[in-house]
Amino acid sequence: MKKINIKTTIFLLLLLFMTSGVLLIPAIAKTELKTSQPVVIDIVVTDEQFASVTAGLNRFQESPLSNGIDAVNIISSGSNADQQLAFLQTRLAAGDTTLDVIGLDVVWTAQFAANGWIINLSSSTYLGTSYDMSIFIGGMADSCIYKDSIYALPWFFNLGVLYYRRDLMEQNGFTLDDIDTWAELNATANTILAANSSDISGLVGFTAQMANYEGGTVNFIEWIGANGATEIVDAQGDFNVTKSEIVDAMTFLKALIAPAEATDLATTDYIISREILTSTEAESGDKWLDGEAIFVRQWPYIYDLSLESSDPIFNTVDGDGLPINWGITGIPTFDGTGDQKSACVGGQILSINSKSPYKQAALNVTRYLCEDNFSQYQPLKEYSHPPALKETYQGLPTNLLFAEAFFNASDVTLARPIFPKYSLVSDVISDSFSAIISCQTTPQAGLTTMQNNIESVLTVVPDVIPGFMLPLGLLIMSSMISLIIIVQRKRLNKK
Repeated sequence: MKKINIKTTIFLLLLLFMTSGVLLIPAIAKTELKTSQPVVIDIVVTDEQFASVTAGLNRFQESPLSNGIDAVNIISSGSNADQQLAFLQTRLAAGDTTLDVIGLDVVWTAQFAANGWIINLSSSTYLGTSYDMSIFIGGMADSCIYKDSIYALPWFFNLGVLYYRRDLMEQNGFTLDDIDTWAELNATANTILAANSSDISGLVGFTAQMANYEGGTVNFIEWIGANGATEIVDAQGDFNVTKSEIVDAMTFLKALIAPAEATDLATTDYIISREILTSTEAESGDKWLDGEAIFVRQWPYIYDLSLESSDPIFNTVDGDGLPINWGITGIPTFDGTGDQKSACVGGQILSINSKSPYKQAALNVTRYLCEDNFSQYQPLKEYSHPPALKETYQGLPTNLLFAEAFFNASDVTLARPIFPKYSLVSDVISDSFSAIISCQTTPQAGLTTMQNNIESVLTVVPDVIPGFMLPLGLLIMSSMISLIIIVQRKRLNKK
């Protein structure tokens, strides 16, 4: 009988084992448990949110929710949303078990839930189906829901609000009752422009963030929501952006924007200058802080910047520390009916890593940060991020009274589309929105293009086919076995 080369066989079998091991590493990592004591919960948030979490957890050990938790570590996911998303995608896609509480932007819920990276909190193991999400701001609660289940809890929120020049309005005989609808705001702005443009160089009636980026998508969603189109994707994930109310909203907005040759708005019926086509948060904020805008759609952070201005128009306050010459209110709708919503929510929500070995403890930390009044006030104190918990607005501390205005404006909040491929759809929306308002196309044609392009990006074959690793691993393993057999046969034949 011919001898088999034992050393060669052992080498090839080891190679096979090592190859198989590489393929199995991710699966093993996903089931790895933290065995060290004490129990430490890791929460991952952006650099900006560190101070808010730290302050919010100062009293955590006094809460029953802290039972069994020895410490909470705060980990950075980056300094901005792009870095945050890249960090989380990389770690969670690899089956990371070290992160417990995951801070997310409100538009990522569907993506993270669909990938199985965060747990379904509606499960009876956690919050159950009876948990009352109505304790939170409406648009924030909606942002935490995917396929009728809760996947996160609201932490703090941002929302689009309307900043207005109270001094200019009062000088011209207007009150807040005169800007409930977009038609009323248009008429009010035109009157003020005609009366004050000679005194204020560069004055515009309205500005916002309508450049071709995420801010443009947000403003598009707000404008169509203001005319009743608050849902553009149905339960099956199908989009419809060609509804008549959407066409009408774009037609109205486009008519407010001056053509390139109209440099003096006071002599026209336009209230928006051409510069809005490239305006982001920075440009629109500067326009407001320079005193050159009667109305601006902006986020809450501009509130503090306004008070810190050296201009008496913005830094003059009353006995409660509230501004005298300007204020904030809800963004107008088209006719003020209840089904019209005009303020997109932003902000952060907290979810639980589906691979965390301490899911219940992580949920306790999450509930404390989201349900405790003291904790909820911390983002407001640090960065003017309003609390997501409604009850915090009852009996606000004197130094935080300004937040009541944001709460009052939250009645018209809406979420951006809750959809796993939101980032792809957002790019399409901002492209077409920019083309419409810049007169490159008509509202009807631009929305038809938007619809077609959305359908196109959603039918692209994904780069990674779910479950492909298993058949690939089996293929490699079978190939290695075949190689061993062939090598051994050749050696036997030579002997």
